[in-house]
Amino acid sequence: MAVNSEETERKFEVPRRWQCPALVGVGAVVRVAGPRRFVQTATYLDTPALTLLRAKRTLRRRVGGIDAGWHLKLPKSGETRTEVHEPLGSPARVPATLRELVADVIGTAPLVPVALLRTRRARRELLDEAGALVAELVDDTVEATVLLDGERIVRWREVELELGPAGTEADLDLLTEALVASRLIRSSAPSKLGRALAEPLARRSGKGAGANPTAGETVMAYLADQLGVLQALESAVRVDAPDAVHKARVATRRSRSALKTFRDLFDPSIERHLRAELAWLADLLGGPRDAEVLLERLRGLLDDVPPQYLVGPARDRILGMLRERHDTGRTRLIAALDSRRYERLLSELTEAIIRPPYLGDLAHAPAADVVARLAGKAAAAVVKTAAAAQAADPAQRDEIIHDVRKRAKAARYADEAVAPVLGGKGAAPAWTALQEALGDYQDGVVAIETIQTACAAARAAGEDTFTYGVLVEREAAAHRAIRSRYGKLLKSAVGRSRRLSG
Repeated sequence: MAVNSEETERKFEVPRRWQCPALVGVGAVVRVAGPRRFVQTATYLDTPALTLLRAKRTLRRRVGGIDAGWHLKLPKSGETRTEVHEPLGSPARVPATLRELVADVIGTAPLVPVALLRTRRARRELLDEAGALVAELVDDTVEATVLLDGERIVRWREVELELGPAGTEADLDLLTEALVASRLIRSSAPSKLGRALAEPLARRSGKGAGANPTAGETVMAYLADQLGVLQALESAVRVDAPDAVHKARVATRRSRSALKTFRDLFDPSIERHLRAELAWLADLLGGPRDAEVLLERLRGLLDDVPPQYLVGPARDRILGMLRERHDTGRTRLIAALDSRRYERLLSELTEAIIRPPYLGDLAHAPAADVVARLAGKAAAAVVKTAAAAQAADPAQRDEIIHDVRKRAKAARYADEAVAPVLGGKGAAPAWTALQEALGDYQDGVVAIETIQTACAAARAAGEDTFTYGVLVEREAAAHRAIRSRYGKLLKSAVGRSRRLSG
């Protein structure tokens, strides 16, 4: 459960050989307790673009010391900030309450580790006559490992003075005067993280930053977007919020597809492992999602059947069977989200974002020279599979058309990834039209199988099966309509893709 507090603090630069002055008698201070010495380590998280840092928000997970857990600092006014705490939990998951508090700033961008700070702290409590805390003085020696743009280490020493519940602004000012008189210098650094990430932030703020991305940067930015969607949607998926499972499944498929299409850029063992784990997650998300889609489709189909054709308990049997599938799928999905395997997958995806597993020089080549060509291969795979479907025996054609759809989806996702390099002028809309038509076709194939399964159960129960035949014929008619549009949609998508890939 989140715990909120407010803090008012001032930071100071520390000269060499500085020693803490005697502060008894300054303001309301009558006794100094400490110093208490300990080491604490904090992992700071932000978006790859450092969106939180720009917005003066700080998110960290701290271990050691007296306040281990997740901390989110939010600006309030002047030198005062609100700090929200959550229990330590898992390093792979930002607590949903904290993510929601910054959603207006980051949207669905991923939150990844950007720096690791190890602090040797000497803490002094400045107490009043009643033993209440006037202020807290901490002397920190910091070693920051910056995780962005290649790892490097930054070290410094700083002092923080934080107002306690028994202190006043006047006490804070008097204590500040005493510290400045001891040779401390008021610091302009907004936070430890801001100091550690000054160089990466400057690079991201520079004119033309990211104007000429490499092939690897382009694909990793796309993968980072999908990780952000998974992170942002987890709590919504757990409560089965509308469209949450669908969006999470799409993000999972986009990630898997991009890794496959652009696999020449990555270490093959890592790429294959991530794709296998994403396939596992997509399958689990697909259980409740597919049942939900079929439930909606067949409910609509049943609603359109004239009442005189609805014989026996066909409606209840079909919809009941699909509700049971949905509930079973949700049970499996929630168990997976609670598993160590899912936690490892989140950690591995995050690791890939901050330390990309590039292979050779191709990933570092200009994106315009590489990614459009690789996306063009995905389009060529659609053409090849479509030709196989055309030549296939009718009994096998539905299965191969399903493969056409999967490859069209891969081509669409590849085009989305390269669209920024092409100035946003991709072929994704044409691929989407083809994919959606074939998706409707495949949903019809599965719907017919579901109707036939329900029909067999009805026949075994001695029920009238007339309604099931009506439903199958209506789905078959929908199939014929999609096939009539299929060739035109395929030609449009392939043509558009070839023009863009050169």
